[in-house]
Amino acid sequence: MHPLLFTVPGTEFVVSSYGFCMGLALVAAWVLALLLARSDRLPSDRLGSVFVVAAMLGLLCARAVWLQQQGQALSWEALRGLPAGGMTVFGGAFAALLVSVIGCRRIGVPLLAWLDCVAPAFALGAIAERVGALLAGGDFGRYVGAEDLGHALAITYPPGSPAFILHAVTLQGLPGVSELASAPVHPVQAYEAALALLTLVVALWVRRRRRHSGQVFFAAMAVFVAGRALLDPLRHDASPELLGPLRLAQISGLGLLLVLWIASQVQAARAASTPGGLRGWEGGSWSK
Repeated sequence: MHPLLFTVPGTEFVVSSYGFCMGLALVAAWVLALLLARSDRLPSDRLGSVFVVAAMLGLLCARAVWLQQQGQALSWEALRGLPAGGMTVFGGAFAALLVSVIGCRRIGVPLLAWLDCVAPAFALGAIAERVGALLAGGDFGRYVGAEDLGHALAITYPPGSPAFILHAVTLQGLPGVSELASAPVHPVQAYEAALALLTLVVALWVRRRRRHSGQVFFAAMAVFVAGRALLDPLRHDASPELLGPLRLAQISGLGLLLVLWIASQVQAARAASTPGGLRGWEGGSWSK
């Protein structure tokens, strides 16, 4: 765990691991999205502004949803903190998607053509953000015993970390806790970073073989949603069980996967019946 990276020379300003990785995530995602948009003959100059607004509002909404879930007040100080482990990814994604819908409509760009550029960028940013969470000790995994699957990958956190406080104070008597470290937990942030990397690989692979706009977005989001649902039980704050072993996040994930599949089928049918096949990357009125 390395929550602080360095102090800016000549100042008392300390750069946190999560803050640095979050900034890197936003910049990397912005650059990749605009490079892909330019390659797809989309107006990258105008879409750059859409991306910035969507990202900022998405972060604020992700924080706001998390605060509401925790029963905390929505003060400006709490909203702008953006700490590791203090945001809800799908709440932020919904807000960012809404901004993208409005922005694309205003500038006359096909929404799915833009989302095909955003999906790989989102995955790239998620890799950096999850690495930051791992370094900061946020969103840590659940306890993993010596005989449990995944123990070989388990990590511990030092005194003062969220995991240590939970294990030493709230969950007293948990095996493996000492004065020097928390009990071993799943490095779920690393698992999620690997999932984001897989999402990026799938998005770029589909991008090279796409037949119509939307294929990249639907494929990438399906991988990400399915992976998050599978990883949810490994988080220390896993969603509650609702139907036997199935948790809320997994049932929600199945619902989202169904929505993505239906939307992809509708888009494929539209492409098959539309002259030009809805191949937004080949240009249109927005490219002139």
